[in-house]
Amino acid sequence: MKKLYICILILLVTIAWPKHGQKVYAFDKNALEYFDLGLKTSMAYKKTTYFTKAIELNPRLATAYEKRGLNYYFQEKYQEVIEDFTDYTRLVPNKADAYQILGMAHLKIKNYEKAIVNFDRAIDLEPEIKGVFGYRAEAFRMIGQLDEAINDSNRALAMEGDLRILSDIYRTRAKVYLELDQEVLANADLKRAAEIDPRYFFYRYISGYADPEDMRRAGLIGMIGMAFVFIFGLRLKPPKKDE
Repeated sequence: MKKLYICILILLVTIAWPKHGQKVYAFDKNALEYFDLGLKTSMAYKKTTYFTKAIELNPRLATAYEKRGLNYYFQEKYQEVIEDFTDYTRLVPNKADAYQILGMAHLKIKNYEKAIVNFDRAIDLEPEIKGVFGYRAEAFRMIGQLDEAINDSNRALAMEGDLRILSDIYRTRAKVYLELDQEVLANADLKRAAEIDPRYFFYRYISGYADPEDMRRAGLIGMIGMAFVFIFGLRLKPPKKDE
């Protein structure tokens, strides 16, 4: 009789198990469908909606936190970025890029110490990670740790290949040099930043660190701009209404 009860119990479990498995599969499938919709749409608010729905259906879907957090970052919603990437790093604790994003979000809202903690964690996980040293240099600068800021800037300049990021790093180091009253070094870094990325040419001009050659360039660019306005202004005048 006891063997009969055991056989019946095993049979019942066997019958019930596939149904339970199907429910879990459907649960995950629906979450993944919403996640996929979030990836496909180009509208930021819809991305947030779809990723949020995916997380509600499957709170352990780590990549949904990551993608929603990145979406928030581009919307400059940095507190939401911090919340999502904190959840993401709980689920995926060994991804250096995630700690870099956390650090960048803290840096944006002036939580400099927390930014440094996250940048440290990213570097611990991936010592050769690009970008982090430049951001950590800025955080060090903002809390007055100028030697550390210069060291990180030097390491970032030795590693980085993206020209716009390189320009930003030179500009960070220039600010440190200015705070140390090393104006010659600051001017050299600002000049290098301008050469790499023309966006900062005008920054140098208005910062008071433009040399005579810069001034001549500024005047030439201004004249060229005025010429374009004059020429295209004449050509693009709206047609007169028929009387």
